[in-house]
Order: sequence, then structure tokens, then C-alpha cells
Amino acid sequence: MAVEIGRRLFVPRASRFHWAVVAGAIVECLACAAAGGFSLWWWSPESGRIDPAASLLVDLSALALFALAAGLGLGAFLLTLQWVEVRWVGAAFQLVASAFAVWAAIWLGESELPISPNSLGYWPPWIAFAIGAGVIAVGIAVLTSLFLPLRRKSARLLDKPFSIPIHTRHW
Repeated sequence: MAVEIGRRLFVPRASRFHWAVVAGAIVECLACAAAGGFSLWWWSPESGRIDPAASLLVDLSALALFALAAGLGLGAFLLTLQWVEVRWVGAAFQLVASAFAVWAAIWLGESELPISPNSLGYWPPWIAFAIGAGVIAVGIAVLTSLFLPLRRKSARLLDKPFSIPIHTRHW
């Protein structure tokens, strides 16, 4: 399915599944950026919800969310291009950022397990685990979209009947 042009491999226009994967990666990117912006706004020292001494931790967590958004966004952008090599790099960015996001979601969910449901600020841990599962599902779809053109090409080759052309010329 890949065509070599000037030492670069090009993949023809992608399927709807590939664009759905890119859309999922963009949604992940926007969700991380929105969470970073929300944490900066909600936990600002001026709001009175947090001790001003903890402002540095809030800034670092928002910076981490913005870094995840940048990694996911760069991965989504590189997945849209037609070069096979660039898609692999985009998938690497996407999967590394997704691994960090899943680790953080599981850590947040695990930190809520010992807390009493009646305490102030409690949220159910299954929310964090569901977010982690969604990020893992998009990562699996990213990997699947990389191998989908190869599977299509091999399926097309197997569908063709094998025949040896016999050329007979009559003089």
C-alpha cells in the first residue's frame, strides 16, 4: 500500500478509522489542555481555595498537563501526514504522552481509594480508572491505524488468484 517516491514512503489517503483515531488524539489533547487551564483557574491563590504556599505545586501540575497536551497534539498532527516514517514518530509521541496520562490517572484514582466517601472533595475513583481506560483505548487504536494499511495490502494480495501467465507466440 505504501509507494516509494524519492526514498520516502507515502501512504494513500487514510480511511475513516484513521481519521477517527486522529480525532480521538485531538480530544485527548484538548482535554489535557482544558484540565491544565482549569487547575490554574480553580486552584489559584487569589480564589482562596488553596494556601498560597502550595501555588508552586498547582503551577507544576498545570505545566505537566500542558506538556501532555503538547505531546498528544504533536502526535495527532504527525499522524495526519502521509509519510510512514512521520506517522511512526507521531505514534511514538502519542503513546509516550498516553503512558504518562494513564499513569497519572491511575495514581489519582488509587489515591482516592482510602478516603471516606463522606469527606469533603471526595470523587469516585472509577472516574480516574475510566479515563485511563479511554486513553489506553486510543493508544491501541493509534497502533492499529499504523498497521491497517499493511493488513489491507496483504489481504488484497491474497484475494487475487495465483496464475502463471503463459505466453505462446505463433510464428
